Amino acid sequence: MRNKLLIILIFFIFSACEKIIKKEINSYDLITENSKVIISIKNIGKFKNSIDNNGYLNSLVNSNLTLKNLVSQISLINDDKEILIGLYEVDGLLQYDIIGLEIMNDSITDKKLKYDEIDIISSNNKLIPVINNNYFGKKFQKINQTNINFSVALDSLYTDKLLAKLFNIESNDLNRNLILNIDASSNLISVNGVVDNYSFDIQKNDEKLAIQEMISSEKELYFDFKNDLIEDYDLISSNLENNLNIFDFESSDSNSEYYKIFQLKKGDKILNINGYISDFKNEPSNSLIDLKFESRIPNDIVLGPLIVKNHINNSNEVLIQDSKNILYLINDRGQVEWTREIDGKIIKEVNQIDSYKNGKLQYVFATEKSLNLLDRKGRDVGKFPLKFKDKITSPVSVFDYDKNKNYRLLITQNNELFMFDSKGSRVRGFDYNKKNKIVTTPKHFRIGNKDIIVFKTTDKLTILNRRGAVRINAKTLHNYSTDDVFQYQNFLVTSTIKNEIVSIDMKGNTKLEEPMPINSKVISDKETIFTLQKNILSNSKINIEIPFGKYEDFKIFSGNYKTYVNIFDSQNNKIYLFDKELNLINGFPISSKDNAHFLIDKKGIEFSTKTDLSILRLDFPSKEHIWTVRSIFSTKTTYGQYGP
Repeated sequence: MRNKLLIILIFFIFSACEKIIKKEINSYDLITENSKVIISIKNIGKFKNSIDNNGYLNSLVNSNLTLKNLVSQISLINDDKEILIGLYEVDGLLQYDIIGLEIMNDSITDKKLKYDEIDIISSNNKLIPVINNNYFGKKFQKINQTNINFSVALDSLYTDKLLAKLFNIESNDLNRNLILNIDASSNLISVNGVVDNYSFDIQKNDEKLAIQEMISSEKELYFDFKNDLIEDYDLISSNLENNLNIFDFESSDSNSEYYKIFQLKKGDKILNINGYISDFKNEPSNSLIDLKFESRIPNDIVLGPLIVKNHINNSNEVLIQDSKNILYLINDRGQVEWTREIDGKIIKEVNQIDSYKNGKLQYVFATEKSLNLLDRKGRDVGKFPLKFKDKITSPVSVFDYDKNKNYRLLITQNNELFMFDSKGSRVRGFDYNKKNKIVTTPKHFRIGNKDIIVFKTTDKLTILNRRGAVRINAKTLHNYSTDDVFQYQNFLVTSTIKNEIVSIDMKGNTKLEEPMPINSKVISDKETIFTLQKNILSNSKINIEIPFGKYEDFKIFSGNYKTYVNIFDSQNNKIYLFDKELNLINGFPISSKDNAHFLIDKKGIEFSTKTDLSILRLDFPSKEHIWTVRSIFSTKTTYGQYGP
């Protein structure tokens, strides 16, 4: 009996010790003792995008075989966990270890070491690293708490070399390390960080005038001298003539291609570093459009770019899906915030809702297989995604009947409708008797004091109440087109296959207008009916003539008490934008391979569009003109804004 108790006691003691050991060990413990550079990557997808799209980083990587091999190994990892990279030398040759927490990927086959949940998942060093107490790594761990694209820590020797190269300063202090946070879009690298245990004497200060002198170059670069640089700095170096490589490896960087500026601010044995490496802006063909940044997507864009709101800083961002079903959120500086693979192509559109009623917005959309709700970081919310056996055939319809954020999410499956709330629960009391196939996306209107849900089937126009029961039966049947239904005053307006405009009142009475020419379109903003008949654009008051073309898109959008009409000419690849009085907005038409996505807020109009290169553009209002365009994106996708 005593022996059994002794065995049990020993078992618990060793189990406890094992748990303590496991708890104390982390990825930083596996950084090789002689590492000269440590890299922390918080978001692998964002890092991949930066390397692929930023010319400076790409040239740096491709100039060194080891770095090139390292990045290719990272590209095989599909995971959202942080990874660490240790760079060191063995017999004069550069070596690396990629360290992560249980990163499972069949493509990575050369796992060398596993300790608890920590893996050395890839390495070009034949030796197996051992657990150590690397002071350099521990220091980095304490400071590296940001969610920046990636962070880099340099040992004392590399720190000295870089500071000497940037600012021509030297120090004999020991145990100094430079830690940099790096964020990169395709046109811009921003750098900020600190050096500890470092001090120096400033011999001259004649560079103080540099910022004011360089402001004239602002329009040619992808950053703002006035807002992005530190006014109260101690040293500055700009447009370095020598090639700059923070890793001290060979680089193919050409000085003429990039503008470099770095600032240094002294503290108490701490140096603060701020810097930018910027591409030069290309002169746009439209004088009213000023290119700001590029963000290349490695695969074809199949959805978007869609403009979405960032509820944290009230900026507008871009949502894109590529041909591999990867979803990208790109911020207003062209930087990829996150990537997320989903189960299929999103059906046409993405909506934003505030499901928790706390001012934080989520993305709601449907694929053929599922109804999805993601938070701003790309994570599933609550019960979502909701999976369906039968195919979803239309975009999810989002209704907020009483504007109180009690959202209703309506799913269409051929001839059936299913309604859910924003928590993912089926809405009780909604029961639609399936009939013929639904051919338009259900819409909600409030006319008078009545809520109606409207859509077309293959044989009729259907008007339901909130419960899914028929509210209004049209007294006259018509052979409707598959074009959308709109509200005009207290009527519903749409078209027939004969291009007749038909209106339906709330008693079911219908009225037909004379047929329009073939391929004509009708839209409405509740107050005005707009028509496009061949090359004649009309509202209720005037007609204007536009160039002949193949007009496949004819859309209306409203916001901030204003209405705009958008037309896309697929034959001549031009986007048109008109105000309600049919005045062409300055800067339009814009050349594009696809139509734009528009958004109106208090600042004005923002637009995004895809071109043939997979890049993003962003436009902001110019103070020098009324209703002018100032672009700030690039050449595959356009993101623009107009404002008074």
